[in-house]
Amino acid sequence: MLARCVGDAEHFARHRWGRAPQLHATGDDFADVLTLAEVDRLLSSTARRPEVRVMRSGAPVDAASWCTTVRLGGRQVPDVVDPVAIGRALDDGATVVLQSLHRTVPAVGRFASALEAEVSHPVQVNAYLTPPGAAGLAPHADGHDVIAVQLHGTKAWKVDGLGDVALQPGDALYVPAGTRHAAETAERSSLHLTIGIIRITYRAAIQRHLAGTTDLDAPLPIGYAADAADVAELAAGLAGAIGSAATALSDADPAALADVEHRRRRPRLRHEGHVASVVALDELGPGSCVRLRTGPPPTLTTDDDGRLRLDVGDRVLHLPAVAQPALDVLLEGGVVAVGDLPDLDEASRLVLARRLVREGVLVLDASC
Repeated sequence: MLARCVGDAEHFARHRWGRAPQLHATGDDFADVLTLAEVDRLLSSTARRPEVRVMRSGAPVDAASWCTTVRLGGRQVPDVVDPVAIGRALDDGATVVLQSLHRTVPAVGRFASALEAEVSHPVQVNAYLTPPGAAGLAPHADGHDVIAVQLHGTKAWKVDGLGDVALQPGDALYVPAGTRHAAETAERSSLHLTIGIIRITYRAAIQRHLAGTTDLDAPLPIGYAADAADVAELAAGLAGAIGSAATALSDADPAALADVEHRRRRPRLRHEGHVASVVALDELGPGSCVRLRTGPPPTLTTDDDGRLRLDVGDRVLHLPAVAQPALDVLLEGGVVAVGDLPDLDEASRLVLARRLVREGVLVLDASC
C-alpha cells in the first residue's frame, strides 16, 4: 500500500521518510478509495460537524452559514450539513474539509488500515474540496507527516525543500512533519486526500521507558522559584533526577525496548460485518461458515495455568486449552465451516464460534 503512494517503498524508507519531501506520479486514480461522487453522497447525507469543516483563506467559516437543524427520531439535531449551503460556500471561494474519513467512509477505512498495517505508525485521512482560485489553509507546518494524493482537478503547492509543484490527478506529495507548505487552486476545482501519518518517535519510546523511573516524579522543592529560594537545593535535586534517568537509560536493553514498541503498536481494529453477524447468530449451525474479521489477526499464546490467551488488540480473551486446534485453524485466515472445527464436539464448536463472533474476532461468511 505504501508503494502505491510513494513508488519504491524501500528507497522512500531509506531516503525520504522523516527527511525530505517527495513528489511521485502514481498513475493511479484512487477511485477505489474516494471519488467526487462519494464526497457528494457524504455531504448530501446527514453528515455533521466536526466531520465537516468549511475554511476560507485559512480561517473557519461560521457554521451557521452552512449547517442546519433537522428532525431525527423525534429530536431536533443541530449542526447537520446543508448541501445547498455547502454549494454556496464553494461558489464563494471556501474549502470544504472532510475529516477522519477513515472512520466514516468504509473504502477509505480499508485503505488507511492497510497502510497503517504496513507502516506501523497511526494513519488518519482527511479530504479537501477546494474551488478555483482558493486556498483552504494558510502556509503552515504540520506536526505529523502527510501524503497528499490528488483525486480531481489540479492544485499548486509550495513546499520547503521542493519548491513549487503542481499536483495532477494521480500525483502524490509526501511532506515530512515540520516542513512548511501551502497549497491553492488555479482555474479548476480540486479534490485531494490528505493522509496523515502520526509518527511514533524514538523520543516517545525513551520517554515511555523513563516513565517507569519513579524518582523523576518527585516534586521540586516548595518555594523553588521564590526570591529567597535555595537554588543549590534545587540543583542537587535535579542532579539526583539526572542520575536516576542516566542509570535507567544505561541499564536499558535496546532489544527489550524494541520488543515493547513492537508489541505496543497494533493497527486499529475494523468491525465491518460484526453487527450483521451478531444478528444472525440465532441461525448459526454446523454448516455455517466463519472467518477472521478484517485487519490484524489475533495472537494466541498459553498462560502459566495452561489456558489459552487470545490477544485481539483491544482486550485479551481466555479460552480452554482444548480449543487450541480449532483456534489454529481459524487463525490461518480462511473461511471455515463451524462443523469442521477440529477436536471439539458439536456443542463446543457452536459455543466457541458464537463467543468469537460476539467478541468481534470472527464474522459470518455467506460462502457456505
